[in-house]
Amino acid sequence: MPTQSPNIQKSHLWIEKILSAAQPIHGEDMEISLIVSVLNAIYKKKIMNAHTRRNLIAAAFDLVVAAEYYRSVAHVDWAYCPDPMGDPLLIYPYTNACPRCALKGEFVYHTANKPKSGSIGTATSKLLALFLQELFLRKERPINVLKGTEPVDVVFRDNATTPTTIFFAEIKAAPLVTLPLVVKSQRLTINKENTTQNAGHLMADNPQLFGSEIGVLVPIYNPKTKRWKGQFFGLGTKLNQKDETWAYRGFIALIESTPSFLETYFQFWRAALKSYGQRDQSDIFWLTNACGQPNPRPEDWPHRTRASGYESISDSKTSVGMDRTDDLKKATYQVLKMGAEGRPNSDFAYKVGVVSNIHAVRHFDEYMGALKDIIWTRAEQAKDLAPDSEFFNLFDGLIALTQTTARDPWVQKAFEF
Repeated sequence: MPTQSPNIQKSHLWIEKILSAAQPIHGEDMEISLIVSVLNAIYKKKIMNAHTRRNLIAAAFDLVVAAEYYRSVAHVDWAYCPDPMGDPLLIYPYTNACPRCALKGEFVYHTANKPKSGSIGTATSKLLALFLQELFLRKERPINVLKGTEPVDVVFRDNATTPTTIFFAEIKAAPLVTLPLVVKSQRLTINKENTTQNAGHLMADNPQLFGSEIGVLVPIYNPKTKRWKGQFFGLGTKLNQKDETWAYRGFIALIESTPSFLETYFQFWRAALKSYGQRDQSDIFWLTNACGQPNPRPEDWPHRTRASGYESISDSKTSVGMDRTDDLKKATYQVLKMGAEGRPNSDFAYKVGVVSNIHAVRHFDEYMGALKDIIWTRAEQAKDLAPDSEFFNLFDGLIALTQTTARDPWVQKAFEF
């Protein structure tokens, strides 16, 4: 029996080391229930091509991420929006502007309530893995999804193939939009020169947070005016400080009781993705992450406190999916590292790649177009490039819920949704 080369032995040991440390990914009951509920609604639709379905799946992922963000909603840091043409609202925004006014092309600054980047990465990675796990179950694909260890974020293991297929991947995931939370408010007043006057926009507390109706603001398009306007959908109540899954419960009930909610949300989300990709600075563009600074910028728009220039509504650090340039650079290195450590290998059908919720909408051509078809080999195998030299893909797959770019047939088939 031929002896394995040192490189093959080393690669096998490295893969086995990662596999031995990999752990199953367990979700809370409410997390799984919401994922199942929203995917059921999508797959019940009769007329739908694959492109549309994948976009709706990605939109559904954003909804689940929103429920995760809503765990930490607090009494303070709400934005009061008086809107003399509509009902006054208290709004809990996730970008640095009043979303209801931004839909009218008016920009009022308010600090976003977005969680810290570290907790975002942990939450989105876990939820994306749970999402893919449920999609595999739905498609009856025998693929196990496991949490990896550095430099591997997630492991996909297909024991139904011979040899066993192992796909190590880097996760880069971030939502396109997070719907702002809203509660209906009395019209607030201020005392000015001993006269009671209606208040303008201001930061306010919400002392009735527990036990009162909380909703989400979903933009709905009016074809007559060709404008978007925020519509209130009730999400239920947060019972107390310990009630962290209230929004999961609320979304499940809303999906079951009000079919128009998902239709309205999906229409908005798909239009927002197009607006984000084109940077068209239309009304809904200002509700997407990485939309930049308002245009035109109001005279009272604040300067940055720790840098020069002005605050953004949402900066490039919040770019969606795998579309942040720093993430694309890091992911490329991580995939090259995983490939170099695990290849050549004769014990597994070994694959490497990147997994996300949304592909690199703005930056794919610039950053990934020249890299997606690169193949490589080791120096000792490249001598005179013999006909039987073994070559490896840099990326076996650049995978997103929205679309997959694959050089490997197993990857292409496994991630068809």
